[in-house]
Parts: sequence; C-alpha cells; structure tokens
Amino acid sequence: NSIRTLIRIEPDQAYDMVYDFAKYLRAHIDSLSYEREVIFFRELEHIESYINIEKVRFGERLRVEFDIQTTSFYLPSLSIQPLVENAIKHGICKRPEGGTVWIRSYEDKEQEGGYVVEVEDDGVGFDVEQWENVSGVRRSVGINNIRFRVESISNARLFIESEINKGTKATIKFPNRGGVEHRQ
Repeated sequence: NSIRTLIRIEPDQAYDMVYDFAKYLRAHIDSLSYEREVIFFRELEHIESYINIEKVRFGERLRVEFDIQTTSFYLPSLSIQPLVENAIKHGICKRPEGGTVWIRSYEDKEQEGGYVVEVEDDGVGFDVEQWENVSGVRRSVGINNIRFRVESISNARLFIESEINKGTKATIKFPNRGGVEHRQ
C-alpha cells in the first residue's frame, strides 16, 4: 500500500522502495532453502531492507541506529529481523512521536568469544511479568518461535527486558562454537 501511494506522489521514492521490498522478499524466499544458519551479515542486509521500507511508511517518527562491531558469526535465518519488526510495530509506532531502535552486535567477552545481538527501542514497553503466563511460557508466538530456533539450532539464548514507557530490549547471546564456518 505504501508503494502504491508513493507511485503517484513520489515516484523516485517508490522506485527505491520497490527495490528494498524485492530484496526483502528475496531474503525471505532464500531463507526457506537454508536448513540451518546464515552469516549475520546476510541477516543484517535483510534487516536493512525491512527498515528502509518502514522508514518510508513512518518517516521521521522512526529512527534507527546501528552499532555493528562484528558480522562474522552464524545464526538461524530470520531470527533478528522479527525482533526489529516487534520493536518498530509494538514499541515505536505506538508512540505518537515515534522513537529510536538500536541494533547492536559485538563479541561477548563473558562467553569466551561468543556473540551478542541486541535490538532495543525507546517505545511504549510492557510489563514482562504480565506477558508471561502462569507456566512461564511466553504468550507471543513470534518470540516463542525465535527462542526455539536460536536455542535448538545455535544453542543461543534470548532474553527480553522491558519497562512501561521506557522501552524494550531483546538480547540474543550466541556461544563461541570454534571458528567461523558455514554450518548446514
């Protein structure tokens, strides 16, 4: 719908958005052929295409800052992009003035050379305790799916922290598995 509207009012911007959308779709289709993991650099390209599309939709209300210190580790395909999507849709876009999403990656010195990816926003936040049901299972199907995939495929851990009116931070810690090679 955004592209359709832009075609009439901003054809050059629509042209760029179609390119980002095509890259976004291609990454989704490509991910179906990956049995296990992709290098973070590839996931980051997918995230950037998604963000470019959302920036057209939300304009100045959406700010994104990257602090990428490493991209040379493997993770399940499409495991970070949904966290960015949650930050934008459930955090930032619920604030009339918008906000900022930070995406970080770095080596985890505490995990003997493991890796950390953080997706943080200064959006509306939520009460984590109310978000969990009595048995401790998270209510979000998307988060459950990400948690299952990073744990079962990469032996990683997903942590969610949030505070109402302050924002949310999702952190995935990937263990050091002895070098960077493609794992399929």
